Amino acid sequence: MTSRRRFLAAAGAATSALTLFPWLERRATAAALPPRLLLYYTPHGTVWDQFRCSGGETAFKLSPILASLEKHRERVVIVDGMKMDNGTDYYIPHTYTMPVLWTGSPIDTASTTFCRDDHMQCFGWGTGTSVDQTIAERLAPTTPYPTIELGYQCGNLHPAKRMIYSSPGNTKNPLDDPAAAFKQLFGGDVDLGEAAAARAELRRKSVLDTALADFGSHRAKLGAADQARLDTHADSIRSLEKSLMGTSSVCTQPTAPTDITAETAIDRQSELIAGIFGCGLTRIASFQLRIADNDNSLYPWVGLDEGGHHTLSHENDDATFATLAKLYTWYTARFVYLLDRLAATPDVDGTSVLDNTLVIWGSELGTGWTHSLDNVPFILAGGASGRLRGGRYLEVTNTLTNRVLVTALEAMGITDVEKYGTTDTGSGGLSGVLT
Repeated sequence: MTSRRRFLAAAGAATSALTLFPWLERRATAAALPPRLLLYYTPHGTVWDQFRCSGGETAFKLSPILASLEKHRERVVIVDGMKMDNGTDYYIPHTYTMPVLWTGSPIDTASTTFCRDDHMQCFGWGTGTSVDQTIAERLAPTTPYPTIELGYQCGNLHPAKRMIYSSPGNTKNPLDDPAAAFKQLFGGDVDLGEAAAARAELRRKSVLDTALADFGSHRAKLGAADQARLDTHADSIRSLEKSLMGTSSVCTQPTAPTDITAETAIDRQSELIAGIFGCGLTRIASFQLRIADNDNSLYPWVGLDEGGHHTLSHENDDATFATLAKLYTWYTARFVYLLDRLAATPDVDGTSVLDNTLVIWGSELGTGWTHSLDNVPFILAGGASGRLRGGRYLEVTNTLTNRVLVTALEAMGITDVEKYGTTDTGSGGLSGVLT
C-alpha cells in the first residue's frame, strides 16, 4: 500500500472511493510528498569480484560485500557499469575525479592554484556545480537550510578533499565532526517546531489540495450517483484538512553524539542525518567519508592496521584484495545503518523518512589499483516518495555517471534537464530506475 493511500484512508471513505475511482490512486501516488536527496560518498571504488552480484535484474544474489543490504533489498538499485569521464587529457587519479563525481564537469587544468610535482601538473578547483546545489536552487525549498553537508575527516581545502560545489570554483565545507555538527544544527538557533510545522503544511498541501483539485476536474464527467459518492469523499477530505490546520508535527530531536571514534563517527553522522530530515531542517544533504587522495587511514577493526587504505588500494595481490573486501563490506554495513536510521524515523504521514528519500552512494573511481574509471560503483536506495523502482541489479554499458545526476534531478521533480555537466555526451536519466 502506498504512503499516499494510507494517508487517504484516514479520511474515512477513502477505501471505497479508491475502488470506485481508480484514477484517485494513480493521482495520489503522482502527488506524493516531495522527496529528499542524500549524496553519500566513500573513497577508492571497490573490489569488483567481491562487489558484483550474480543472477538477473530482479532475481540477483547479493555479493559478499553487499550482503548486509538484504534487509533493504526491495529499496535498492545496484548499478554495475557506470563510466566516469574526467574530461581532461591527463588524469591525476583521485584528485581530478573528486570534483567530477557530483558535478559531471572537469577540474580546472588551466589554473596554477595547486601543483603536483610528482605529476608535473598544476590545477584548480572544479568547473561545475554539484547536482544537489542545482536542485536546491531550482526548488528553493522553504527549510531552515537549503542544503546540509556532513562528512568525516574531510581534510583541508583541496580539490581532492571537497565534493560539493555551490558554483564553479566554489566548494562547500562539510561539518565533519559529529559533535560540532550537532551543536550547529540542533543547538537552539533553529526552531524545530516551526520546521516541523512547515513540513506538515507541505504534506497537507501536496495531499489534500491536490486531491480536492483533482476531484473537481473529474466531477463533471461522472453520473449523478458517482458525483454524490465523490462529494461524500471530498467532504471527508475537507474535514481532515480542518483537523490538521491547527496542528504541527513535532520531530524527535537526536541526542548529542557520544562515543565518537574513527569506528563509530560515521554512524553518529547517520543518526544526525535522520534527525535533520525527520525534523525538516533540509530536504537535500550530503555525506563525505574522508578524502579522495592519500587517504591512508587505518581500519584496525577490519584488519587494515598498517599501510592505510589509499596505499593498500594500489596493491593487486589476493591478501590485499581480501583486506580491502573486508573494508568495503564494513562500508556497506555503515550504509545499511544509515538506511536503518532513516527507516526508523517517522515522516509526517506515518511512513518513514526513508520512504520519501533518495540516497545515492558513489565513489571517485572504480578500481583502486588500476585507477580505472570504466566501472564506478553506484547504489540508489530508499523510496523517493514512491518513485524509485527498487529490488534491482542493473548492468549497463557505455553509460556515463552523468546519467545518475540526471536521475537525481528527475527524482526531485526536475524533468526538463536532459544533460548534466560539461562532460555529458548522453541524455536522460538511468533507464527504468524511476517510475
